[in-house]
Amino acid sequence: MEDTKSLALFYVADGHRLEQQSWLLAASLAAAHAGDERVRQFAYVTKANRAGMQAATLAIFEACNVEVRTLAETPEWKKPYPHGNKIVAACDDRGTSHSVFLDTDMACTASLAEFMDLPADTCAAAPEGRPTWGGKNARWTRAYAHFGMSVPEERVTLLRGSKVEYVPYFNAGLVAFPETRHDDGRRFGEHWLDTALDFDRNCAIANKRPWLDQITLPLTMKRFGYKTRVLGERYNYSLSNRADYAMTPDAAILHYHRMKFLYQAPQWPALRDTLLDMMPGAHRDAAVAHIQDIETSLEADAKSASI
Repeated sequence: MEDTKSLALFYVADGHRLEQQSWLLAASLAAAHAGDERVRQFAYVTKANRAGMQAATLAIFEACNVEVRTLAETPEWKKPYPHGNKIVAACDDRGTSHSVFLDTDMACTASLAEFMDLPADTCAAAPEGRPTWGGKNARWTRAYAHFGMSVPEERVTLLRGSKVEYVPYFNAGLVAFPETRHDDGRRFGEHWLDTALDFDRNCAIANKRPWLDQITLPLTMKRFGYKTRVLGERYNYSLSNRADYAMTPDAAILHYHRMKFLYQAPQWPALRDTLLDMMPGAHRDAAVAHIQDIETSLEADAKSASI
């Protein structure tokens, strides 16, 4: 790992759908960090899909200085868990002092360079929107007890709905962490994978999927002594099913989930133009067609709803 501060922004772009989402993410990250040589981008793809990557994906990655890496072999989850690819990617050594994982259904509007100032014992993530797991049958108590721990006394404010106070529970769409090796020789990603595999295989508790990554994130933090910087909506603003998109704040990260939500946000025109400006000319038609398909389908849906 380098002695000076540096930051890896990484995501999983495995398969056609995630590849197309990654075009906008790569372009928006490149624009937000233009001129900052401390920040690097990495896209992870499985060995099975790497040979078939779309030409437009490779072109935008080259334009945005994204390094493509092959994911390590899938670990032995109790049942298939594609979401686990983010944890596998987190284990990779990118040679930077800090890393930020991002879901591909995100767009960036401001620099994330501040995350390279995280202390060696501190991770950062935003609370989940709603209590999607653990609210019944004392599941959090049982989850912590599996590792010989008690549920933390601190609470976080969830970011959607009635914004309830809840046990530490974070959206795993953006997770920032230091790459410091601990006394056991392992880094945060390896601690997260160890926790997730153990919990998946050995803890008899229901409904782990698709939330296994989010369940084990706070478990990992407590188990290995990480402190948490609790982020606000600015760093993981969920756009899904908002009542008034004109009120979308000036967030650094928009987590749009589906393009129909991003299309309604006031940031969309600038983000669209950033993608088209950065896509190399030979592949711009593919990007234009992709955007037109999205906009046409959404406009048709709007007309249908108004009839």
